[in-house]
Amino acid sequence: MKTATHMLIAITAILALSAIPIWSQTQEDVTAQTATSQEERSSAPATGAPAVHKGLTWKLLATNSTTGTIDVGCWNGCDAYHGDTPCTTALPILCIKKSGPGFPLQLPVSVNNSDKYHKWAGGVVGTTKPTVPPATLAGANALCVKEFGPGWRVAEFHDGWGWHFQAFGGVGNPKQNFWVHISDQPGARCW
Repeated sequence: MKTATHMLIAITAILALSAIPIWSQTQEDVTAQTATSQEERSSAPATGAPAVHKGLTWKLLATNSTTGTIDVGCWNGCDAYHGDTPCTTALPILCIKKSGPGFPLQLPVSVNNSDKYHKWAGGVVGTTKPTVPPATLAGANALCVKEFGPGWRVAEFHDGWGWHFQAFGGVGNPKQNFWVHISDQPGARCW
C-alpha cells in the first residue's frame, strides 16, 4: 500500500510539473504564438512564389448514346476540398437546367440510378466556351444564362448526391475538364 501511495504522489508531481510552462505563459505569449501560426499557414510557399487559388473541375466520365445521357464528376486528381485547377485557367463552365416547367426530368428506364455517387440529376447539362472563371457565382450563372437561356445555372457538386451525377446533354470537348460549383467548400471554388 505504501508503494502505491508513493507511485500516486510521483505521478501527480510529474503531471503538475509538466503543466507549469503552459500555466506560466502570459496571454500575450499565447496570442503571439497563435498569430504566428496563422501567418505561417496562410503565407506563400517556401519558394517565395505567391499561393495559387484553385477551383474544382470535373470531367465527362461516360456517355450513354442510347438514352442521350452522360455521367460527369470527379476524376483521379479532382480535389473537392482545396480545388485542383488554378483559377486563372480558361475552361468551360458546366451549366445545368433542372427547374422550371417540365423539370425535374424523369429518369430514363435504362439508366442505372442505384449508385449514390452517380445519381440522376433530373436535368440537362451543357458547357460554355472556355473562360477564366468570373469572381462571383452570380457572374458564372450569368454566363450559363447567356449561353443557354433562362433557368440555367452553374452545375453544383451536389446536383446528384455528390462527387458525380447523370443528366441529359453533352459537354463539348469530352477530353477537357470544366468548372463546377461546390456550395459547402469555399476553398475549392474560384467565385
